[in-house]
Amino acid sequence: MTEQVSQAEEDLTWVNLSLLQHYAYCPHQARLIDEGVWLDNHLTVQGNLGHARVDQTGRDCRRGVTVHHRVPLASHTLRIQGIADAIEQDRDAHLTPVEYKHGRGAGNLFPSIVQVSAQALCLEEMTGTAIPIAWIYLLTEKRRERVEVSGYRQEVARIADQIRVQRTQPGETPAYTPALCRACSVRTACQPRGGPWV
Repeated sequence: MTEQVSQAEEDLTWVNLSLLQHYAYCPHQARLIDEGVWLDNHLTVQGNLGHARVDQTGRDCRRGVTVHHRVPLASHTLRIQGIADAIEQDRDAHLTPVEYKHGRGAGNLFPSIVQVSAQALCLEEMTGTAIPIAWIYLLTEKRRERVEVSGYRQEVARIADQIRVQRTQPGETPAYTPALCRACSVRTACQPRGGPWV
């Protein structure tokens, strides 16, 4: 008899795009969020306020560029899915994902780079077209950071696989970096022993 994978087991193999960002920031934070823990702090509230306009589904045009807001994306190859803040489409129909962030997040753009690169990889698979560039728009600084997607392909796949492995290891405490804990919204639910606020 052929063994069939249940829908619930299949769902566990899929990783949300935003969870990639959380894991790249802190695996321990990502585990809590993956398990349904979420708390707001002043940084997440500021980020939500900054996203208010971006988070409205639809599209608009700016200087000849069509901007599609809140676009669902998925890659069946990587088993990642989620919502892109915006996809820009220029006059030549080239598509570019743009991830909006309130600020740099502890001064490190790497988690956001992973997230927007994953969006580009989803878009590539969905359209059959190479997406070499993605952007991170920093709302507080009102400027963009260019991301060369090719440099992060393996990192996106590696992090997605690490999240799946983490799901199979209940009870284990993933690594965390105490220096990041002060800005973490879920720190009161986390409280790893020796945390800087104890």
